[in-house]
Amino acid sequence: MNKYSIAFDVGGLFIKSAVLNDDGEIVPNSYAIFPSKSKETKEGIIEHLVFIIKQQTNGILDKDFEITGVGYAFPGPFDYESGISYIKGIDKFEEIYEVNLRDLLINRLKQESSFHSKTSNEFQIVFDNDASLFALGEHVSGKAGGYNKSIFLTIGTGAGSAFMENGKLVKDRQDIPENGWIYNQPFKQSIVDDYISKRGILKLANELGLSTSDNEVETLAAMGKNEDQRAQMAFRMFGEYIGKALNPYIKSFKPDAIILGGQITKSKDLFMNGVYETLENKTVNIECSEETSLSTFKGVANLLKQSIRRKE
Repeated sequence: MNKYSIAFDVGGLFIKSAVLNDDGEIVPNSYAIFPSKSKETKEGIIEHLVFIIKQQTNGILDKDFEITGVGYAFPGPFDYESGISYIKGIDKFEEIYEVNLRDLLINRLKQESSFHSKTSNEFQIVFDNDASLFALGEHVSGKAGGYNKSIFLTIGTGAGSAFMENGKLVKDRQDIPENGWIYNQPFKQSIVDDYISKRGILKLANELGLSTSDNEVETLAAMGKNEDQRAQMAFRMFGEYIGKALNPYIKSFKPDAIILGGQITKSKDLFMNGVYETLENKTVNIECSEETSLSTFKGVANLLKQSIRRKE
């Protein structure tokens, strides 16, 4: 009997998903994007999550298979071990504040007899932050596989980060920030998240007298690639911010490589020079992931396997 897991990368607007086989490989044609419905009621959010789990399961063409687990890359604040959301005050997933998503989903899925009959005895639901899962996926089959120690930075609506040594995530050690998270660490006049993020680069562009009609980084990048000097300057300064923000952790953790992820890596030609110029350690390797979500999905599959092994 073939075994599958279902991975979800949850954002405020969309939820990306894929089905993975027992080898951790993404099943062809299983990649899908759903609306997140993050402003729904608690019941509405739960029903939607159940619906898309069933949708992905129904797309599996094998006649004889079982689902070993479902895994979520979920934004924080979130108690990932317990499955409890603490998201509040950011206009998304407000209605599931202090809700144990794991328990609710497991109980709700048991009511879906057609789905429940396809689950394995070890079926689990796991959660972690997107940067940690991105790191696990990159180690398994991405840019990080050849390195002993790596720092991962995913740049999107905020700055996600993770630290890895010998293939294992490091979250509680003196040479890294708490949980491996740099987003809330002091930087310039505020914290890292205010500078190394979508709003950070758009603020830079605005300060240079440049605004985009749709407030999107992709539009700003297109302007930079079309020789708009202010857009190019915004990206270069953004790269300098990345280098400066990483310097303290490169000094303390001493990684072999920095792995960058997120949509913004598609514009790496515009900001990487700024990163290189401001890094104090010129020997550390910098890699950009080709597809952040795919690595995140593989990280989910890896996390599920680890979790199942721990409980055997």
